[in-house]
Amino acid sequence: MEFSYSGKNTIMHEMSYIMRLAKMAIDTATSNNAKSVESVSIQVGEMTGLIPEYLKRYYPKAVQGTILEGSMLQIEYLPVLVRCRNCSCEYHPDRSNEYLCPSCRSSGSDLLKGREFLIKNIVIND
Repeated sequence: MEFSYSGKNTIMHEMSYIMRLAKMAIDTATSNNAKSVESVSIQVGEMTGLIPEYLKRYYPKAVQGTILEGSMLQIEYLPVLVRCRNCSCEYHPDRSNEYLCPSCRSSGSDLLKGREFLIKNIVIND
């Protein structure tokens, strides 16, 4: 599926995620004998590179003609959260802390959150 953005035809990065989301939600709704879906709630991690406003913009087009048509997409955006390997401090790395641990200034960390793309909840009508 191609969409026009800024005058150029581009296959949006978000569309592949929306199509996967739609398939999972349709499968779940169908297996629960739903007549329609009111809303789909998802969690999107910052490191996915997905832009929530684009997900919301293209969702209605992607679900048109399916059991999801007319449903609302709710997005919980999850910032990156890491744990310092040196002192176990959990923090949100960013430019203001130079991506270093605010407790011990170490640069070594393990990612705890930020890559999620999960369906959190589907509200169906049966």
